[in-house]
Amino acid sequence: MSSFKITISSRFEELWRYNIIAVCELCSAVGERIEYKSKESNIAPVGSNLSAPPVDYDSKRTIVLESGAGDFVNLLVYVIPHTLPTTSDIYKTKNFHLTVKVEADKEILLNQVFDINQWSGDNISLDRVGAKEIKE
Repeated sequence: MSSFKITISSRFEELWRYNIIAVCELCSAVGERIEYKSKESNIAPVGSNLSAPPVDYDSKRTIVLESGAGDFVNLLVYVIPHTLPTTSDIYKTKNFHLTVKVEADKEILLNQVFDINQWSGDNISLDRVGAKEIKE
């Protein structure tokens, strides 16, 4: 059994336009839920159409979830735009990168970069991260 640390981050300078919700389910080797955690990083209500980030916004925003001991985690990450891009020029609103890193007892199990659509955001689902392979 391991303790898990999930870190969600991005260098996208307009990440302030998105609310991020992370949900983690810690499971035993047979798939039973041991622990459930969630963390929300909400900047503004959907539809806010902010012209700039809030004054107190931390441009190095990172979402971190830490678990107790278990065998694997299931993870959901919701990236929800509350303010759309200021331009409708598709060339200027390319996807941005969001990194999801999962560590177990300081060993990196996953360090994956996801392309996030600026208009729609995304839902990321990662199942059985850290699970041992099933041998048949």
